[in-house]
Amino acid sequence: MSRNDIQNGFLEWENMERQIEELIKIREKQQTTVQMDKGLSLFYKVLLLVNDIEHVPENVSFKQLKLKPINVEERLTFIQGRQGSFHSFKQLVQLFRELEKQYAKKASLEKL
Repeated sequence: MSRNDIQNGFLEWENMERQIEELIKIREKQQTTVQMDKGLSLFYKVLLLVNDIEHVPENVSFKQLKLKPINVEERLTFIQGRQGSFHSFKQLVQLFRELEKQYAKKASLEKL
């Protein structure tokens, strides 16, 4: 796991977040869905990296992950069912924020 990869993932999300927000404002549902799909993929990637998993095992369970937002499975299921909606976007924004906070806490504890 590279600390750089994780930081780059969070930075990439910041750019995607602005793009998706603009797409939602102009009600471009099809493009919003495409970008949300990319955002979800990025979330999964960063989630695994934060948990020191670089290569995706075939049957990774959320229960195995030490760092994860609360109710991550249910929230991701909600997002996947409504990728073009504003509420799904806000949920994904919150998932990234929670994960970033948990990662920052982990990184600071590891420095001690």
